[in-house]
Amino acid sequence: MLLEAEWSGRFIRACARAGSARQRSLAAGESVYSTIPEGRCWVVAAGYVKLLDPRVDGSRSIRLIQGRGGLFGDRPFGAGAFRGFASPQHELAAAHGPAKVIELDRQEIEAEARSRAEFATLLLESATARAHFLERRLLWQFTSPIRARVAATLRDLICFEGQRCRHGHTIDVRLTHEDLAELVGAARPVISAELSRMRGEGLIEYTRCYFCVDDLSGLDRIAAG
Repeated sequence: MLLEAEWSGRFIRACARAGSARQRSLAAGESVYSTIPEGRCWVVAAGYVKLLDPRVDGSRSIRLIQGRGGLFGDRPFGAGAFRGFASPQHELAAAHGPAKVIELDRQEIEAEARSRAEFATLLLESATARAHFLERRLLWQFTSPIRARVAATLRDLICFEGQRCRHGHTIDVRLTHEDLAELVGAARPVISAELSRMRGEGLIEYTRCYFCVDDLSGLDRIAAG
């Protein structure tokens, strides 16, 4: 999920000032939790964290990949007005490539929001951005063509910092074709065909594990179409 860089910086700095804040560096694939722990939440300080839902057959599906500034876990003010799960939500969270996170106490964050309007605004903006993202994703899964869905998903995963990636392209996203197929909600062969088309148009380049974007404005046009 793409969050504006300046906003992400302010939110991360505000969370890091909390008394309970504990920073942690994660290796690729390292687990944050296997079930959402009550009273604990995290914000992504660098890299990406993926949120997965376990399936009954033992496999996992990717629900969301959070970039810099993304808030996950037992999120603040989520237990009062609506308690949507009768049992603990068995969401898994793990680093999607090397990442850094800040662990926080949920009750402390809620108290901070009640006492400081500026921080309360940041939390509200965070929740609203996530809600808009998930609502849009739900809508385009029913109404948008595969091409637009692929472009929107790649664009939303980019935390653009204005520097070229190590492969020489504008920016890269660590993602497999299988990951992308799960996020888009389409069969892998269909996704592979669309990716090949986008590569032929000079929009992207890719390997087995990376997508490198050369034309971000082009992805924007396709996503909006």
